[in-house]
Amino acid sequence: MNDGIGLAEKMLGLPGLTVLEVEDVPGEVVITAESTRTKATCPSCRRRAFAHDRVEVHVRDLHCFGRPTRLVIKKRRWRCRTTGCIKKTWTEKLVGVAPRQVLTLRAGAEVTRQVGQLCRSVASVATEYGVGWDTAWAAVAFHGTPLVENPSRVGSVRALGVDEHTYLSAKPQHATIYATGLVDLDRRVMIDLFEGKSAAKLRRWAAHRSPQWRRGVRVVALDLTETYRSGLSPHFDHAKRVADPFHVTRVANRMLDQVRRRVQNETLGHRGRKSDPLFRIRKLLLKADERLDESGRDKMLAGLRFADPHDEVLGAWLAKESVRSVYLTDDVDEATALLDNAIGACANDDVPEIRTMAHTLSHWRTEILNHHRTGASNGPTEGLNFCAKQVKRAARGITNFEHYRLRVLLYAGGVTWPRPIQPPRITSTRPH
Repeated sequence: MNDGIGLAEKMLGLPGLTVLEVEDVPGEVVITAESTRTKATCPSCRRRAFAHDRVEVHVRDLHCFGRPTRLVIKKRRWRCRTTGCIKKTWTEKLVGVAPRQVLTLRAGAEVTRQVGQLCRSVASVATEYGVGWDTAWAAVAFHGTPLVENPSRVGSVRALGVDEHTYLSAKPQHATIYATGLVDLDRRVMIDLFEGKSAAKLRRWAAHRSPQWRRGVRVVALDLTETYRSGLSPHFDHAKRVADPFHVTRVANRMLDQVRRRVQNETLGHRGRKSDPLFRIRKLLLKADERLDESGRDKMLAGLRFADPHDEVLGAWLAKESVRSVYLTDDVDEATALLDNAIGACANDDVPEIRTMAHTLSHWRTEILNHHRTGASNGPTEGLNFCAKQVKRAARGITNFEHYRLRVLLYAGGVTWPRPIQPPRITSTRPH
């Protein structure tokens, strides 16, 4: 440590290597080192081996003072002189440098952290480290897969969220491909992903979980999709199924929008234009009643007065508000009465869209009221769907689902990343 070589070895931090030369070349720092091992044993016959020659290996390491680093290692090749031994010659293994790898183990771990935890594109990290895309992704798969498959990452789950998001948009070659995300609503982490949104795939995913894990799930939150509700049987029949409030309200908003568009076409004979009264108040109709100020309410009523001759849009707006009123209370009995009143009033309405919504609400009545009994919703699931979209944006699109699954789980799956040692904080220009 008293000479320059000892200082360079200390900064390198790889045991079993001695630094021979450090060269600053354009674009990178080249560190030449050689192994210091002097004795070896044949792995086949366990006899003493003899040094044969050295082989030069070039690998990428962590950046040195903000500059890319190329590590040139002169590894020793050993020879077994025992007659009849099948091993002949072999190259020694070094700590921190995997055989036939372009990146050191610590550089590969850092590439994985950049791609997974920081949600960077593989291409940008590969360019930064001076390697190819395939090399960088091989490091992500090697270091990231054990982190994702670690059983302690998931653990026991009490409240499970199920929802889909777009994986690949529709193209002439295929329709829209969805991915279903399974979320721990309490910890707010993505448990797993599978391609598609069919009941059979959800049932197959549940079958691969242990019976003890399935019994621990007490609540399942989902949107108003019959596919997921049927896919939960029979493995989660014991759990309370909760219809997400956002999706229930969206059913009412969609019904109101359908009525407005139909009345628009029936009265004016064309789609909504910016000068049409109903088109001008389309956003006010979807806004919550308690959030409307006096001018907004007057503008909405004026539009209905001029463009809604049979009060169909007004009736749809009142039906929408009756559905929203279910979520304005936390009391289960009061919510039950409000939901039953909304279903009864909508079922007897003359507008077909309102009657269709009444059928939907009646079909999901138990699941809607379970929100008040459990307090669960798919809000964390929607937030993690946004994290999945961030991964897609960073990658500029992903067509390999296994790569997509690994990257999403590394970013939003609650992975326990190794915590680096924090240096002492400098609080002044003259630290002690």
